[in-house]
Amino acid sequence: MNLPLFLARRFLGSRRGGLLGTVSSLALGGVALGTAALVVAMGLMSGYRGDLADKLAGTNAEVLVIPAPGAGEAGTRGALSTVPGVAAVARTAFAPGLLLSPAVPTGVDAVVKGLEVPSGLTTTRLLGAVPGVASLLAPRGGPRDPVPALVGSGLAARLALKDGDTAVLETASPALASGLAPPRRTALRVVALVTTGFSEVDDGWAVVPLAAFERFAPPDARTGLWEVKLVHPSRADEVVTAIRSRLGPASTVLDWRTLNRDLFAALAVQQTLLFVVLALIVAVAAGTVVSSVVVLVAQKTREVGVLSALGGGPRLLARTFRLAGLLLGGAGIAAGIAFGLVVCWVLTATRAVRFPPEIAKVYYLSWMPFRPEPLHVLGIAGVGLLLVLLAASLPARRAARLDPSEALRYE
Repeated sequence: MNLPLFLARRFLGSRRGGLLGTVSSLALGGVALGTAALVVAMGLMSGYRGDLADKLAGTNAEVLVIPAPGAGEAGTRGALSTVPGVAAVARTAFAPGLLLSPAVPTGVDAVVKGLEVPSGLTTTRLLGAVPGVASLLAPRGGPRDPVPALVGSGLAARLALKDGDTAVLETASPALASGLAPPRRTALRVVALVTTGFSEVDDGWAVVPLAAFERFAPPDARTGLWEVKLVHPSRADEVVTAIRSRLGPASTVLDWRTLNRDLFAALAVQQTLLFVVLALIVAVAAGTVVSSVVVLVAQKTREVGVLSALGGGPRLLARTFRLAGLLLGGAGIAAGIAFGLVVCWVLTATRAVRFPPEIAKVYYLSWMPFRPEPLHVLGIAGVGLLLVLLAASLPARRAARLDPSEALRYE
């Protein structure tokens, strides 16, 4: 039997109200609240980073490829499709434009994406999730008919557009640059509104078939791009290396981590600093464990004297009171982690933290998820227990130095 653990549990279990009960309850509650705040904060940062990465990979594939000049379409598609770890390949293009509607004739700036149908629906998961999107974007009629387009829900709201409405897309032309002609105007027919939760897409994108995109592409359009969907996004480095070896040094291959490296590096630093700051709150709460153990030592002084008289050495006494503090603080940490996880689940399930459009543009998301990672939860538990153990060590050492004769006469 572990005698120090047995004694620690008996000492804590024998308290009935009074000063010890009050101090212990405050210590447990303080540690629990501090731990819960740390869990919620880490869940916020992890959820935001994970959801942002999911949205980035869902509206654009994990790898973007710009082949060498003169590379043929068939050869490039075949080379990319045979790379191990590649799930789908599709051509794409991007261009800036001005989207006008009858309600907003002055127009709204938008990004037009050319989507290859149907292969592009597998590389852009969130866009491909629109019901019947392949048939909606299928070309109909002649070159003068409106181009079918998926429009972000936020962009459609700003233009007062709904399904079936027609908008006008203005794009630049070589003649416009010389001042010889007005912008090229192309009619777009809204076939569906897209809500991805990614504000950059919802508030500023219009997606059209790639074949139609080539009809009105402005001179500054980014054409000739390829999107590559991966089987395992976490292995992007291996696939990027393989693609570069297949296409040669003249090609440009970028993965989603490289394209957003600065953003995710800043988020990692912010999460680390937030963990350190909130860990200090847990450290302050763990300091209340000192008061609880001090009161416990004072109330159990005679028992300490008896144990010393029966042969219990200083090491036994020190371990007993350290374990008492660890049990008390550990219970607070366990309760705090459980409470924090419940709060994270409720906030995520109800989408309680929502952003208005102007704030969503800053954070790229319309609502904030809270998803604590298991490794972070284990780290919180480990740091909390270490802080509690350090806090309980000082009164435990003082208990070990009590004189047995004085302890037996203690009232």
